[in-house]
Amino acid sequence: MTGTRARLPVTPLLAVGAFAIGTDTFVVAGVLPEVARGLGTSLADAGWVSTLFALTYAVLAPVLGALTGRLERRSVLVVSLTVFAIGNVASALSTGLGALLAARVVTAAGAALYVPAASASAAALAAPERRGRAMAVVLGGLSAATFAGVPFGTWLAADLHWSVTFWLLAGLGAVCAVAVAVGLPPVRLPAAPGLVARLAPARDPRVVITALTTLAFMTGGYLALTYIGAVLAPATDGDGTTLALLLLDFGVFAVCGTVVGGRATDRWGPTPVLLASVAGLATVLVTLPLTRDTPVGAIVGMAAWGVTAMATQPPQQHRLFAIAPGSGPLLLSLNSSATFLGISLGGFIGGRVLAHGGADAVDRLGLLGAALAAVGLGTAVLGARLRTEGPRTDREPARAPAGDAS
Repeated sequence: MTGTRARLPVTPLLAVGAFAIGTDTFVVAGVLPEVARGLGTSLADAGWVSTLFALTYAVLAPVLGALTGRLERRSVLVVSLTVFAIGNVASALSTGLGALLAARVVTAAGAALYVPAASASAAALAAPERRGRAMAVVLGGLSAATFAGVPFGTWLAADLHWSVTFWLLAGLGAVCAVAVAVGLPPVRLPAAPGLVARLAPARDPRVVITALTTLAFMTGGYLALTYIGAVLAPATDGDGTTLALLLLDFGVFAVCGTVVGGRATDRWGPTPVLLASVAGLATVLVTLPLTRDTPVGAIVGMAAWGVTAMATQPPQQHRLFAIAPGSGPLLLSLNSSATFLGISLGGFIGGRVLAHGGADAVDRLGLLGAALAAVGLGTAVLGARLRTEGPRTDREPARAPAGDAS
């Protein structure tokens, strides 16, 4: 750690970087129709822009975290934000799908390195009694992206050009890199475990089942969410500004879902809250063919979607921490990988459905997504049973921190 005082307010500075990365992660769903039209490709093929980004993030997050664990944090943050900015510049300049996909891989590498390093830096620079809150503020930048950055980026793409969104993100990443270089003192942490040690908790079947639950409902949700422009086309009549407002609706209620899920977990325990939220998500997805046809139905459906999707996160964190509190950060890293792998699979499977599903392909996205959410419901029940029958790793389960990258 370091005892040097920060030259700028640390947590807000790091949260801005997390906001940029969160916007970049989720905004593609809103700009995908413009990307497809601009590059002269099909919507299904353009879906690889989201799929490859998420897959790269899922694979590289634990790997880069292990490889850079012994390096000074400020340097890691500056490098990650610089790579992120370069990736977005390349994305904005892309004139073909292949070039854009390569640029998204570069961008995802920077994003995967930034979030864990930013959270660790915030904790190291905060007083011991304020570390949890410091990490929550940084990760709150990711949540803020869902109701501020994503709708704004979608609106820019609709009214100007999709490349403008990536130019804006590149500029924000570059500004954050300079601010971190100037405003953060050097931060050194205790030596991080190697990659093998980071992945060791995956041998516990309770961790595997919990990660599979995340994978199932995230895949189910992103089958449709990746192609939300096409899903909501009957309600928006193809208008990008209307789509941006509906994404704002989703984002506001997603934040509400996180808060409600956390408080409900404290009151009733993680398993009932997880089962209720995943069941609610399945209900939203199975009724999507009905709610997407009218503006009022879309408003209600997107609000319910935001609440149920994000209410899953606090109980999942709690369940993982209760399995092995001493390995909590590692387990959350695995859960983040499962989250982004689900986003990647959702985009891939959804693209195949659109390409080969015929006239009813868009409606099938919601129905298939609901089926996968139901699979997640089943694995959640199995995980609860394993938790009851499995060995206790601590006498009292530890409370999860107030936030996560997933």
